[in-house]
Amino acid sequence: MTGGPTGRGFAEALAHFHGQSHDKDVSQVATLFFGAEPSNGLARSVPGQVRPALPALSALRDLDMAAAPLDGPWSPAQRLLSACVEAVRVRRLSAGDRYPVHRAYPSPRGLFGADLFLLPRTGTAWCVRVDPQSHALQPMNASRVPDDPEELADARPVVAVDHRRYPPEYGRLRPSLALLEGGHLLAALGATLTRAGLTPHTHVDPAHEVGRRARAVLPPEMEPIAALTLDGPGPAGGVVLPAAATSRAVASAGRPGRTLRRWLDDRTSGLSTANLVTSAHIAPDRGAGVTSALVTALHEVGSVLPAPDALRLYRHVLADDRVDGRTMRELLPDGTEGPDRPVPRSGATNFSSTLGYTLTVDFPAWARVHGPHAEPILHTLLGWIGQWGCLGAASTDLCARPMRNFAEEEWASVLGLDPDQTPVYQLWVRSERGTYMDIPVDAGDGTPSEAS
Repeated sequence: MTGGPTGRGFAEALAHFHGQSHDKDVSQVATLFFGAEPSNGLARSVPGQVRPALPALSALRDLDMAAAPLDGPWSPAQRLLSACVEAVRVRRLSAGDRYPVHRAYPSPRGLFGADLFLLPRTGTAWCVRVDPQSHALQPMNASRVPDDPEELADARPVVAVDHRRYPPEYGRLRPSLALLEGGHLLAALGATLTRAGLTPHTHVDPAHEVGRRARAVLPPEMEPIAALTLDGPGPAGGVVLPAAATSRAVASAGRPGRTLRRWLDDRTSGLSTANLVTSAHIAPDRGAGVTSALVTALHEVGSVLPAPDALRLYRHVLADDRVDGRTMRELLPDGTEGPDRPVPRSGATNFSSTLGYTLTVDFPAWARVHGPHAEPILHTLLGWIGQWGCLGAASTDLCARPMRNFAEEEWASVLGLDPDQTPVYQLWVRSERGTYMDIPVDAGDGTPSEAS
């Protein structure tokens, strides 16, 4: 299991979780691409691929985020395919940046370790990948592409990851990075499916039956981590976020007067070469859209937590907007906030911008409930939550950079965390977007288009 200690006991699961994180064997990444097959998101022709016409694509892209979901005569298959394309498509190219390819969700070094596949409602008669640039449906292995795109009306979307696409310098951090990216993609897909008028139920469960079927037809390096169903949550059991949870997250992260296309195009982590500390000051009230999106997402995952405090969220800011003081407070799922606490300064816990967030977990609680699937489920959910923060930043003209590689022990100390809490994911908000250097890409024909 990618990122998960399959077949290991409880103690081994804990050791694996802590052993694959910061500063264990991570070194400076010296090259952008690794291996003969870098996953940079650009189109590759696959024998037998089909590029279906997507008449609903323009209507979905131009939909106002505060308006009702897509209406009109669009068929379920058109809505599904359009939503899949909008979720995964290459949105910008940055020739002057170290990370040249951008989508609606972040990926380490822009290499993209997560992919989106479609399977039939039952069986494995076919399995197709949705290509990020050409939006072609690419058959996997010896399967076929359905002759009639309307056969895809009942398809099951599956997100799968391959952590080996990242450079080996990331070491044991690679599995969790791939799972986090998969969670980001899962949330982006939930947003586009919801805006397309569909009802995505999100199954964050490697053992889900759709994932089991996908595992039989996907390349061995691809590990299914989550699936979506559009006709109800299915049988009880497993880790499932209902369609209403995604709908509420969309409403919290989006803003009126902004089209779906602009919303997703504007998602950025900023220039890779920029020092986050140099970002202009961002007051907490200006970042309120990011805060509300993260709190909403935290609330929505509450029903699948193994324990009430198994996942917690903290916001850190400058004290009185002064660079010589730092404070943090816990953000609770019900919208209330804990008291401010000082954050001591240390070389290992420098603020990466004036506004940041840290997610912490009680991993033993996850391991006791989910066993070998604890890491995949946890990191995928962390990515799902983080994506709503990224989209909350995009809708308020900010950028947000997720971070996984930091000193957990140091951050736990300065944040004054309980002994059972481990910091696992951070989001830093910046104002310098850097998208003026980008070339917008239109997924419809693969050519640059007018900027949104």
